[in-house]
Order: sequence, then C-alpha cells, then structure tokens
Amino acid sequence: MMKFSMYKSILTALLLWAGMLNAQQPVPFWSQDFAGGVPAGWTTTDASNQGVLWTWCSNPEAGNTEAGCSPIFDDALNLQIPFQAATAANGFMTLDSDEAGQLSTNHRSRLTTSVIDCSGKPAVFATFETHAGRFVVDLADGALLQVSNDGGTTWTDFTVFPEFRERWTANPERPVIDISSVAANKANVRLRWQWDGNWEYYWNIDDVALYNENPTPRHNITMGEFFYPASSFASPVSQIAADTFGFYAYLSNPGLLTQTNVTLKAWIEEEGGNVVYQDSVVVPALAPGVVDSAIILNNVYAPELPVGLYTIRYSVRADSVDQRPDNNAGSSVFVVTDNTFSKENVPQSATRTSQDIAWSVGNNYRITSGLLEKYVAKTASFSFGTDPADLPIESVKGTVELFKVNDDVPANFAGFDRTQLFSGSLTWVGYADYVAPAGIQNGDLQTIDLLDLNTGLAGIELESGARYFLMIDYPTDSRQVNHFFNRDIKYVDVVSTMVFTDQWYLAGFGNDYAAVMRMDIALSSSTDEKALADNVLNVFPNPVNDVVRLKVDFEQATDATITIAQLDGRVIRYENREGLTNETLSYELPSLAAGTYLARIATKEGTKTKKFVVLH
Repeated sequence: MMKFSMYKSILTALLLWAGMLNAQQPVPFWSQDFAGGVPAGWTTTDASNQGVLWTWCSNPEAGNTEAGCSPIFDDALNLQIPFQAATAANGFMTLDSDEAGQLSTNHRSRLTTSVIDCSGKPAVFATFETHAGRFVVDLADGALLQVSNDGGTTWTDFTVFPEFRERWTANPERPVIDISSVAANKANVRLRWQWDGNWEYYWNIDDVALYNENPTPRHNITMGEFFYPASSFASPVSQIAADTFGFYAYLSNPGLLTQTNVTLKAWIEEEGGNVVYQDSVVVPALAPGVVDSAIILNNVYAPELPVGLYTIRYSVRADSVDQRPDNNAGSSVFVVTDNTFSKENVPQSATRTSQDIAWSVGNNYRITSGLLEKYVAKTASFSFGTDPADLPIESVKGTVELFKVNDDVPANFAGFDRTQLFSGSLTWVGYADYVAPAGIQNGDLQTIDLLDLNTGLAGIELESGARYFLMIDYPTDSRQVNHFFNRDIKYVDVVSTMVFTDQWYLAGFGNDYAAVMRMDIALSSSTDEKALADNVLNVFPNPVNDVVRLKVDFEQATDATITIAQLDGRVIRYENREGLTNETLSYELPSLAAGTYLARIATKEGTKTKKFVVLH
C-alpha cells in the first residue's frame, strides 16, 4: 500500500507539473502543419516571372533526391542538418533558391495562405518554425512575412529575421511576430511569405500558428556562444599548463517573465566521463529581453593534465522549468598531445581570401611560462587544395614563417602593427620553403621542417611564456590556393587564426574558422648543458618491458619536471612534481616500440638525462 500511495503521489505531481506547463502556453486559434501537401486555397507565385516557386517537401531527410525538396547542404562548408521543425516529418514548405542558379534579377517568391478569420481577436500573433540560408541577399532585407486584411489587395510588411546578417539561421528558428495592427478583429486576413533573393540556399517553413495572445514562452533561458578556454584544440602535454582556463557564456532571456536564481555551470570531463574540474555561478535574476549577457564564473583552472581527450561542458538552469530546454547546454572538446599544437582536429573545408593578391594564413600558439625545460619548434603541418582550372596543385609554392609576438604587445593585441606581414609587433625567428610534391592531392597534410632564421639549422628554440604566429605565405603565383579550415570550434574573444592580405586581420575569416596549421615541438637538447649530479637520476630495470622506474635522489625538497622522450626529443610522458627528495617514480610504457629512449629530470639548477632500452 505504501509503494502504491507513493507512486500515486508522484504520478499526480507529474501530471500537475505537465498541466502547469500547458497552462502557461496559449493555444492557437488557427494552425497549419502541412500534413499531406500544399493546403487547399494556398498559392505559390514568383512576381519576377522566373518560376522560382515554393514547393511541398514530404521528407526532411530526402534532400534534393525527392521532387519538391531542397538540398540539405550538409557539406563541410555549411554543416547543415535536415529541417528540425516539430512536424517536419509529415511535410513542410520549402523554397529552393539555389536550384535556380544565378539570375539576371532577384526572384520574388511568394507563398500565400487562404483567407483566415481573425474576427473577435483583439490581438493576433503569428509564429512558425523555419530554417533559412542566404548567400547574396541578407535575410534581414529579403525575407518578409506580409499580412493583408482585405483578402489580398493590400499588404503590410513584417521582417522575419531582423538584423540577421549571417549565412544560416538556427534550425529551427521560431519567430513570434505581432501582427495585431493589421489582423486584429479582421475577417479576411491572409499571410504571405515573400523572399527576394538570387542564388541563395533555401527557406523552409512549417508549423504555422496564430494566437490571440503572445505565445512567447514565459520561462525560457538560452545559452548562446560560450567561451572555449583552451587556447588550442590540441596542446602538447608540456605546454597545456599555459592555459589558465577561465569560463563564461552569453545568456539571454527571450521569455516573458524574469528568471530567478539562474545557475551557469561549467565543468571538464576526461574520456569516460570522470569530472576533473567544475564551477558554477548564480545570477539572482535575469530580466525579460536581456540578450547575450556575458556571465563570468569567478574561478579559474590550471589544467595540468595528462595526454588524452577532454570535454568542456556548460549548462544553465533557473528556478522555473524552462519551456524550451534545447538551448540550455553546450560542449566542445580539446586534447592534450605528446608534441603537437593544433587549432583543429581534421581538415573540413577549403577557402581563400576574396582579394586577388598574395596572402598568408596561420595560427597563434603560446608557450608555458616558467618552464624548467627548453623546447624547439620542429615541424609545421598544413593542408590546402586548388581548382585545377585556376591553379594546378603541383605548381603551388609557399613560405612558412614563424614569428614571435613581441613582449610589449598586450594580451588583447591592442596597438598591434597591422600594416605589413613583417610587422613591427613581431620578430621573425624561423622559416621553411615549400614546393608541392609530385602526386599531391587536395587536402593532403603536408609536413615540413622548420629552420632557425639565424643559424639555418633545424629547430627553433621557443621562449618560455612567449606567443608565436605560425604562418604560410602564398605568393602571387600561388594566390589562388584554397587553404583548409575546420569550423567545429568557436574561438570567442581571442586571437586564434589570423590572415594577412593588404593588412593583418587578427580575427581571420571569423572565430569559427580554424586554420590547418599545426606545429610539432620537442626538447631542444638530449644532452645536459648544465648537468646535475649523476646520482640524482637512475633508471631501472634497464632494459625494460612495459614499466620504467626512475630513482630520484635530492638532498632537499626540489621542484622538478620529469620527461620520457624519444632520442629526437619528442615527448612521450611529461610530469611536473613539487618537493621531490628520495622517491621512486613508475611510468607504464606498454605501447612503445623496441628501441632506445631518454629519461630526463630538469630543475632550476640543471638537468640530468639518461638513456634506457625498451624490449618488446
């Protein structure tokens, strides 16, 4: 009986909770979800007489494989997914502007409803679910909802996407438009969606509804862009400590009511889900109409993490149950590597500057302050492609340059000299000449040794705490190269990928364009320039199989860096230890190939390096 009573109480509470949510949301007095085709009495026309018409699509997954449907544009540049309207699966309306190609004049495509009776409705709000992509004409200018109260003789314009200047809207976008000034208490109302465009992508519409009160959710917090605290998608294990992670996100309240005790949480998970860090902040109240308010978490995190994959997560909640919780969380990943700096995981799409001139592109990388070891930049890796009609790929040439950002340039790069590639704010420290090899294909990753500008020798010593621009310069005869980028991560409010054409553009092509321009580093030397006593470090057993043990012996507590590396200085394991005296440290090395490796300990007083052999 007790279990039954408890179950009944829980069920009653859930039903009451669901009822409260439903009570908060008004019911439409007219709606259309396009189930089964174009509704009776609706029309589609093109006032430009070019035949660019709205059509009914039965399947959001079909793309242009079915008549009436638009392409999905899920390519590497656009990264779109099928239309996500609530009832898209039973059909929706679409306008495929892309199919028409380049037109001599803009199409003016119209989708018009049959007459709707709004008599006795002192207020009328129109809403629908939509997804659109533009290429030439901004949606803020070209996409309209028009309303007539005389059956279609005269029309009043309402902007669907005010101030929207991006390529793609949200999927779905849910505009709420107050058309009371035209439609309230009128019996002969028609709605008309009009798109002036020219070789755009598409405009999808579904789940149209009219309400006699504002249907905007009462309780709705949205999280927009969030800060990606890792300075790079990939950082070497010896350098990740340079990233003192801070956390913030942009919150909005598009709902009708103030949200109280808004809690923004951020945390980091290692692979497998274990949380290695978390923090949160509470905002007492977030008023209706607040847009993109930057909410900053108070604490910072020093990520001294081992090699591996990690996920940064954010979430937001408030006292009230959010009526649209699909935008209350976000996440992104980063990796700690043995030796590689990278802003991206994989090449996705290639592009170039619109200016028909020589140009350069590259990434900003930062070295950890207070290192006990010295490191050198060994290689640069990059990826590009060409259109054979513009430029045969095997004819591509370029120069890789490594610049050190001068110490007097502030963290926000205020006052940076943008006037020339060899900027007064930079010091040129390394280079590599590149000629495309025979047989190269678009997107092939190219790796080239970096040379010290002063000595001409391989490897450029990196200064502790310094910032570096690793660039590739495409000269005039290779200016039509399309460099590869990845758009999975937004580097918000930081200098990450840069472009130089007629000047430096420190935001590159946008904060979600990460150039494929990677840098591998290694220990600068496998010998001891300032050697510690021999008994400070002993390796046993030697040879080893899967586990190497290091016997460390200091007379007093000493801060030290332990490194296991290949003979060429590429790091395999790295660890900072505080207050070492007499200890035995063990490191599992099950995946190492047979061969000779380095064990090394570094302190402020010097280093001690010893070789050991792995048997497999």
